[in-house]
Amino acid sequence: MGDFPDDERLEVRPATSDDLEDIATVAQEGFPDDPEFNYRFPYRDKHPEDNRKWILQEYREYLEQTDKYSVIIVTASDNDKKAIALSVWDISISTAHRGSDLGIPDDPTENCRREDANPARFRKFKERMSEAFEKYFGKYGTDQIHLWLLATRPAFRRRGAGTRLCRWGLEQASQKSVYATVLASPMGKCLYEELNFDNCGSFSIQVDGEGDKLQLWAMTHSKSAVQVEVAVKQEQSSNLFLRLLASIPFLGQK
Repeated sequence: MGDFPDDERLEVRPATSDDLEDIATVAQEGFPDDPEFNYRFPYRDKHPEDNRKWILQEYREYLEQTDKYSVIIVTASDNDKKAIALSVWDISISTAHRGSDLGIPDDPTENCRREDANPARFRKFKERMSEAFEKYFGKYGTDQIHLWLLATRPAFRRRGAGTRLCRWGLEQASQKSVYATVLASPMGKCLYEELNFDNCGSFSIQVDGEGDKLQLWAMTHSKSAVQVEVAVKQEQSSNLFLRLLASIPFLGQK
């Protein structure tokens, strides 16, 4: 799953505010088959406009906080060079998130302003993710970058977009000599395993009194593993270049 032939139609680049609408489309199309998304937003099909409104707000906040987040996208030439995959990396763990409550106040006595979500599950998800981050990754402190979000539009999957976005983060971690961490959903876990993330443990998210629950995994790519992974990719690229160079006849050579 982690390795695909290079697709020359794809390009990895940082997102800008001009990409916001396309990013929202990726999120709306790419997350719904992930149990994590279904758990929090079970009414999105009934209220698609409301769902998009809050997705736009969420990613607008990420894009505005360039000191904390790197929003990296993959574009495709067969999609008018628009985004087909997205990732959100927290590149400054010590910097506090500055944003709204995304329509669901932490206080359950306050009114919820969105219609696509289950407020109790949304709050429980937020609470347990924070607890799990501290439990599994708190020991790394600022010595890490964290992948919060990764999604690809279904029509563009199996072309390596998700892998490229992960490798972008691994290269950043290698350059900074830090860990790469992620709280993985069932959908993303296999990809991260292919990329040599280590499973540090699992945890569940469940509202009291409900039968439904969500299971996630804390996964870490160690400093040494990050550096080895990048070195291997560089060696493969170098070997490919040498093979191509050897196949080119030099000027004047018969």
